[in-house]
Amino acid sequence: MAEEVKATQNPEGAGAETGEGSAKGGKKTKKINRMTLEELASKIEEIEKGNLTASKYYKHLMQRKRELESLQRP
Repeated sequence: MAEEVKATQNPEGAGAETGEGSAKGGKKTKKINRMTLEELASKIEEIEKGNLTASKYYKHLMQRKRELESLQRP
């Protein structure tokens, strides 16, 4: 568990302000695999506006968006 906490804290601080970092205000974030395509698109847009596209959270959002899009196209 302690390793997970250390792994989620970014020592560079660049990715700390992503969707996960916004939980500081008391707002809990939804797990990526439970988000709808629309929710993913809005989160991606927020991150792109903040110019945080190098974060792991952003990359995971993009990966999940591609997965959902591929499932909708049979």
